[in-house]
Amino acid sequence: MGFDIGVPSPDEAPAVSDVHLRAMDANLLTHAQFPSPAARAFFREWLARNTLQQVRNADKGVLVARDAESGAVASFVKWLVHAAGGDEAAARDLEGWSDVCERTFLDSYGELTEGVRKQVMGEKPYYHVTFLCTDPSWGGRGAASKLLRRVQELAAADGVAIILEATMEGVALYQKLGFETAQELHMMLPRRGSSEPSQPYEERCMVWTPPGGGSNQLGPRDGGGEATRGRRRLEMLDDKGCVKLP
Repeated sequence: MGFDIGVPSPDEAPAVSDVHLRAMDANLLTHAQFPSPAARAFFREWLARNTLQQVRNADKGVLVARDAESGAVASFVKWLVHAAGGDEAAARDLEGWSDVCERTFLDSYGELTEGVRKQVMGEKPYYHVTFLCTDPSWGGRGAASKLLRRVQELAAADGVAIILEATMEGVALYQKLGFETAQELHMMLPRRGSSEPSQPYEERCMVWTPPGGGSNQLGPRDGGGEATRGRRRLEMLDDKGCVKLP
């Protein structure tokens, strides 16, 4: 049994949403940010639109791992590409949140993690892995590792580091793939079904540096870096949207 890695088709966007929600069902932060059925229904549709945006935009990326036999989406990874000295707002999602979501925890988490990324990366260019999720029914079979290695290949080709926020359950996987903890992240969140922030929650900001430390060659967004990055990304894909294996 194996996995084929490729860019998701528009028809697969809902499947990516479902994988995300199943993978994060036990996550305290997800339920704090999307505490009601209406909020989670909005989030599911938001994730599908986000997947399509990640495919279209040159400063964003998304890959899925499909079961080689059934074609089912087992896992996915999403990332943003930040040029040197670039404003994070230019690369983040362009769609806002609905009033049914809990903005307190969406905004506080966003401010916390963005501040840490700026502190860790400074003015350097980098890839930011925003989501790496595997359907629990496909867990432990190497899909997430295979996806993240593909992103590492892309980042290495651009000569830049990768930064991400890891749940505590994911830290060991990232360490095996060469990531190191740069900073701890701590918040107080409500327990599931509550609105009172009484539960400690933590993640780890982790960084992977390509061999040689990276040449930091991504140019500014209004220069040639964007086009070069887009061409390099396309050169690694075949006509079916699958990553070419060496």
